Amino acid sequence: MGPEGVMVDGTGGVDEEIRSSLAAVPCAVQDARWLAPDQQIRLVAVASLVTGAARLLAEDPGTAITTGELSRMWALLDHAIV
Repeated sequence: MGPEGVMVDGTGGVDEEIRSSLAAVPCAVQDARWLAPDQQIRLVAVASLVTGAARLLAEDPGTAITTGELSRMWALLDHAIV
């Protein structure tokens, strides 16, 4: 939503700085040697799901919600962080 409370098409509520940070996670996580391999995979999964959900909501929010795509993504997210 914009500052006036009006929906802004195409961003899914995620600004460019956050999208850029999340897009860098798969490249940067391999340098995080203090994380165990399963933690690295979970981190990449979470970043991917968050950016995917924002893109899905930006492109077709009604269909994402009514077909259950969004709820499946959140189920994957729950599994990735547990």
